[in-house]
Amino acid sequence: MNNSRLSRCLKSLESSGYLSSKDQGKQMKLLEHGQEYAKMLKKQWLDLRPLGVYMGCGNNYLSSANKRFSFMQTEHFSEHFQKLGQKFPRKFKCPTVIKHETSSSNTWASQFTSDSCNTHLITDFLVQPQRGLEHFYNIQRESKIWWMRCSSNPSRYSIIPYKLAEGDDQNGQAIDIKASFDDDYQITIEHLTLVNPQEDKFQLPHAKTGEMVLPTVIRSSIPLEIATSALLLDGCDHNRETQSLLLNRHLAPYQCAIACLQSQPNQLADLKDLCQHFRYILLESGLRLCQGDGFSLAKDQTELSKQHQKADILGVPYTLVLHGETLQNGLLQLRSRDTKLEETIHISDVPDYLLNIFKN
Repeated sequence: MNNSRLSRCLKSLESSGYLSSKDQGKQMKLLEHGQEYAKMLKKQWLDLRPLGVYMGCGNNYLSSANKRFSFMQTEHFSEHFQKLGQKFPRKFKCPTVIKHETSSSNTWASQFTSDSCNTHLITDFLVQPQRGLEHFYNIQRESKIWWMRCSSNPSRYSIIPYKLAEGDDQNGQAIDIKASFDDDYQITIEHLTLVNPQEDKFQLPHAKTGEMVLPTVIRSSIPLEIATSALLLDGCDHNRETQSLLLNRHLAPYQCAIACLQSQPNQLADLKDLCQHFRYILLESGLRLCQGDGFSLAKDQTELSKQHQKADILGVPYTLVLHGETLQNGLLQLRSRDTKLEETIHISDVPDYLLNIFKN
């Protein structure tokens, strides 16, 4: 990504309250909307592999690259393994999945760092040793596809082999998933590491035979703030003339906006009541509205266009446009952020129609 493109994206993300930066994009800090976006990314991660055991949050200050292959030697891993057997006996078998969050004062070898403490989303796969490499390659592919689905530009993502350094476990393997914005600007969004343990204390009964086996462990680590920042840059770095933030509609912190065109002063009170009604219905349906009251009023088309532009910069996928005629015939316009087109729908169809869009 050349400096002009990067500067434009960073300026737009900062003005919209998503991301601030310094040192030409090498130091990032999530702002209010960016933090909300990170929460949605974390929720998506929690929903992945729902059969896995979630161990909650903890602190772990493994920060340097040469610690990458020694995570099984930490107290946290031992504690999670013991907790798995004590509190989740039905999951205490091979294969199994353990998930947890951890915070770190730094990240593994990355030029792209946050100036605050980083959250890592950790998934440990404990698999049959004879199928370790097979699972490792499958997880690589699944992870890359997941990032591609989260992105507005799926071609950005690539799997890069990790070069073993002196002191690394030579029996292990590792790769990084990177988002590329140019040949000279890449952001590591996930680390995958395979380790063959040597300690018998991590043995598990085989799920089918019951025989005790020493599993191969594959760890996925996602630096949440860094990955969030990368997806924000991805949504901003597009070739369209508009300043839209093309966030995945499932991840967008705000899925809907309500705009109201006030053509006649005597309709204002009724239109406000209708907006409040829609706000209540959409929130009850589980849809996420823009901050504040969830709706905005416009006196003319010029103001309405400005509000559409503001919603586009916030990455809001859809805007409901109400007007005086809506009070008469129940029809309104549903505007798409991506196409800028409006389709007419009836107020009774709104919740189900929108829910079906986001479901699919």
